[in-house]
Amino acid sequence: MLTQLRTLIVQTPTYLTILTGVLLIGYQYVFGIIPLSAQFVGCLVLLLASGIPHGALDHLIEQQRSVHSNQPFSMLFFMVKYLLLIAVYGLGWLVSPVLSLVVFLVISAWHFGETDLDNVPDTIYWALARFTAGGLLLAFILLTHSAEVTPIVARIVEHDRLAVQVWAFLDTHATTVLISHATLLLILIGLASWHRPAFIGGWRLFRLAVVVVLTYPLPLLPAFILYFCGWHALSSFGTIQTYLKLPAYSLRSAWVLWGQAMPLTIAAFVFLAGCTFVWYRYVPTLDPVPCLFVLLSIITLPHIRVMHHINKVVK
Repeated sequence: MLTQLRTLIVQTPTYLTILTGVLLIGYQYVFGIIPLSAQFVGCLVLLLASGIPHGALDHLIEQQRSVHSNQPFSMLFFMVKYLLLIAVYGLGWLVSPVLSLVVFLVISAWHFGETDLDNVPDTIYWALARFTAGGLLLAFILLTHSAEVTPIVARIVEHDRLAVQVWAFLDTHATTVLISHATLLLILIGLASWHRPAFIGGWRLFRLAVVVVLTYPLPLLPAFILYFCGWHALSSFGTIQTYLKLPAYSLRSAWVLWGQAMPLTIAAFVFLAGCTFVWYRYVPTLDPVPCLFVLLSIITLPHIRVMHHINKVVK
């Protein structure tokens, strides 16, 4: 029985995500809103378990990509490109926070949609469907948690009047926005399937829908982390395993992959701890939320670029 359960979890780790979501909602039903301290601890644990590690493998992916294309791989060159993208995008945040936020939402919508709607042909119709799917996911989480999102958006865009007004309009018409977005997605999937049919795993999409629905009653932070770490990162791990030619559905290969991600994952946590110390010690009056958001966005951009290459290959 235990062996069968372990095999099931290894083959479909998102079952644990669904169980986690159900337990969190159950806790809220019995005891009330999850304490903020517990939300932060849970966030850090899940980021350590899957969130950061799935992005800490980018150098291995690029190395394998060089092998596939018969080109030499230079870790130094890879790091220079990676850090250059981070620096350019970071500069963009200093110049125009509003435009940089829009860019982040657009690339995140594409990245999430590319992961969630996998194994589809590389056509313009399927690309639009993927982008729309990712946008719907983001819109659902943000608009169903608007009370928490609204002050965060205002702080990120430095209270830019137009940006705040646009968000307020979307929030006011949230139901219409979500229904319209979902309708557009269905139309695009229909067009894409008519142009070039593709097999879309119904059971996988059902599990994704369950995870997304479970985010609705949760506070913003656990809601996003449930999807990001419990679905997106785990799905990405599966794609990375396939691309690196590691045995699928193998607990051993999963541990090997996770172990390879640990050095950079630990480095990321050390860096974050250092930033926290500097903030607490020297600039405690500085609003940390925009800083954390900008940090998240600038490290996401090069990661999305790396993952896009393998998502085009792994079908």
